[in-house]
Amino acid sequence: MIKEFLPYDKVRNNALKIAHKIYTEDHFVPDVLYCSLRGGAYMANVISEYFKIVRKDKHPVLYAALVARSYSGVKSHSKVMIDGWTYPPERLRPGDKVMLVDDIYDSGDTIQALADILLDRGIPREDLKIVVHDYKHFTYKNQHEIIPDYYCRKFEITNPDEDRWIHYMSHELVGLSKEDLEEYYYKDDPELKDVLDAVFANR
Repeated sequence: MIKEFLPYDKVRNNALKIAHKIYTEDHFVPDVLYCSLRGGAYMANVISEYFKIVRKDKHPVLYAALVARSYSGVKSHSKVMIDGWTYPPERLRPGDKVMLVDDIYDSGDTIQALADILLDRGIPREDLKIVVHDYKHFTYKNQHEIIPDYYCRKFEITNPDEDRWIHYMSHELVGLSKEDLEEYYYKDDPELKDVLDAVFANR
């Protein structure tokens, strides 16, 4: 498996570029932007800020969040559980356009489950846009019906050895080795060693 450490500023810059494309080229403006916590938070925040600026004198985009869980660890998957929405889908109005933002499309389980709920509320598929930073397309597995409409990066994965573990440095700590900590954390900020050594000593 390929291991990648993705800096937060790269995610920020890519999020701005994809938001600009959605707005200026495809002319899609969501009424509601749903952020899938935790992974989608950083990218969704950036996209929300973009729309806040370009539409400062117009109807604002409602920023909402939801909590969905489909990972119990780096490699293990569990069934999708949705713990709550800050703006329940029941409150969506006819004609609303919706954007759903997450960090990664991996198994696709989370996106499919969330999209099913939104589509069941009567949102047409063309009015629901799925936006992710990373889209893993597994050519050797069956894929869900719902796939991303927009992505910053797409990986064509033809066998398990080509899969990659992407560590989003904006928020993730699980799965780090001592070598990872030294290279990507302590080297730039030695004071973090006191903090994280204490945290990881009990794992």
